[in-house]
Amino acid sequence: MIYSFKIRLLTIVGLVALSLLIALGRSFQLQVLEGARLEKLAQSQHQRTVVLEPKRGRITDQKGRILAVSIPVKSLYANPRVIESVPETARVLSPHLGISYHKLKRRLTSKRSFIWLKRQIDPEQAKALEKLMPKGTGFVEEYRRYYPQRNAGGQMLGFTGIDSQGLEGLEYEYEPLLKGKPQGYIVEKEGTYRTVPLKGYPERPPEQFSLQLTLDSRIQHLTEKHLAQGVIEAQADRGTAIVMDSASGAILAVASYPGFDPNRYRQFSRAHFLNRAVTSGYEPGSTFKVITLSAALSEGLVSVDQNFDCENGEYKVGGHRIRDVKKHQQLSLLEVLKKSSNICAAKIGMRLTPHVFQDYIRRFGFGSKPGSGLAAEASGKLLPAKKWTSVDHASISFGQGILASPLQMLMAINVFANQGKLITPYTVEHAIDSTGKKLSELIQPGQKTPYQFGPKIPETVIEPQVSDLVRKFMISVTEKGGTARRAAIEGYEVAGKTGTSQVYDPRLGRYSKTQYVASFGGFVPANDPQISILVLIRNPRKSYYGGVVAAPIFRDIAQKTMMIQKVLPPPNEKTNPESIRVSHNG
Repeated sequence: MIYSFKIRLLTIVGLVALSLLIALGRSFQLQVLEGARLEKLAQSQHQRTVVLEPKRGRITDQKGRILAVSIPVKSLYANPRVIESVPETARVLSPHLGISYHKLKRRLTSKRSFIWLKRQIDPEQAKALEKLMPKGTGFVEEYRRYYPQRNAGGQMLGFTGIDSQGLEGLEYEYEPLLKGKPQGYIVEKEGTYRTVPLKGYPERPPEQFSLQLTLDSRIQHLTEKHLAQGVIEAQADRGTAIVMDSASGAILAVASYPGFDPNRYRQFSRAHFLNRAVTSGYEPGSTFKVITLSAALSEGLVSVDQNFDCENGEYKVGGHRIRDVKKHQQLSLLEVLKKSSNICAAKIGMRLTPHVFQDYIRRFGFGSKPGSGLAAEASGKLLPAKKWTSVDHASISFGQGILASPLQMLMAINVFANQGKLITPYTVEHAIDSTGKKLSELIQPGQKTPYQFGPKIPETVIEPQVSDLVRKFMISVTEKGGTARRAAIEGYEVAGKTGTSQVYDPRLGRYSKTQYVASFGGFVPANDPQISILVLIRNPRKSYYGGVVAAPIFRDIAQKTMMIQKVLPPPNEKTNPESIRVSHNG
């Protein structure tokens, strides 16, 4: 009997011990061997990590005026798994979110534990929603990009998407610098399912870098204003204008019309986003003649006291007829530019061999990207010299048969404002780190080529004597008898050149007889250049001459810009170009 009792007792004790051992083993398995996996599984059932893009760096103009800034906004989310009444939640939120009841109801029936209801809500709307907040909904703080200047500089600045990623313009070009490090948040059950920062993370990482541009907001506004007025008055398709500091190459304004407001970019077509100052190529026409004349002068193939036969307005090259707008008999070298003779320009250009001529064209910056720091720069198109026909040679001499961006053409014109030196344009003055330190050079991890900001070292393209002579010729263009009298500004000498080029129509396989590009590029004051400007008008319908359409816009922009820059009229000292002699180097 005692023996039987002991056996039963030992059996019970053994079973209890075995149970405890199994429990301990299971506990060890769950807590130690599978603890990490099960913890992640538990978190996935009531927590969700949301990665939010951080605050981007600012973009300011040269005076520190804000052009682009990230402002805090709230985004509304929901956890459909814990919503008590989907119909009631949809009914309450629908009118405040601007989402139809049925669409919102379908969204709230999702099986996911986290869904966005509406992102980057306006502050007033968020304030109204805070008073409602059905169970299972909450707010997350994000940042929305805001452009306080609205349309001003829209194509240059570009814009960001809803996740703060740069999509166009400088926002895209400098994405690695402007964006910050992503921030992780978890959504967990806390009252009404609010979101709290993931433990160990800072509330917000600091801004990466901000950019200070060369742009002057005041000059940008007046440039856009006068460009828009000019395009509308000319009944044109569109227009482009660039304002640049002659000496340094700093871009003070770059405008395209029609423009767009980057705050509302979804309301515009992609065509409005293009910064046509750098992305679009055009045949520059007669503005290119300054390159032709300077190359021929540099090579000693023409002289200032020489006259040229203009063939009474019509000249045949390789079976192709070249015509001048007005018939001329004989013109001096100065008059060739002043009257803008295509025939004489072709004759002068054809004195250069194709390879020598092309070398000069490339020296002036054509055929390669300007390197201004603006997004999506085009290099243009230049036919290899070995493929030139006589017609190509003649046409290129007066700016047809070559593609250039407006910025490339302005760079070339600016050579004559700097005694023969090519000045690289630039857009970013410097980057600024989170401590406020200004940086002229910056390299990011994994990046091979550093970002470089500020002015670049100029390159000599032609001798100063040649540059000064052509500059005097360019002054005559805006004086009595020239093609750009409407570019003249009282109290100042203006140097420049008009351009009127036909647009090639690929459907017809020839140049259009109805579509033109009218342009004027120049600098002021001519004898102490401070500001260089190019204005280009596409397909004007009232008149297609650069001196009629583009020159007045140049004048208005230049006049107002000089007032802002406090450029006073220089003493009136005119020099007779015929008295200048050039030392030839070939």
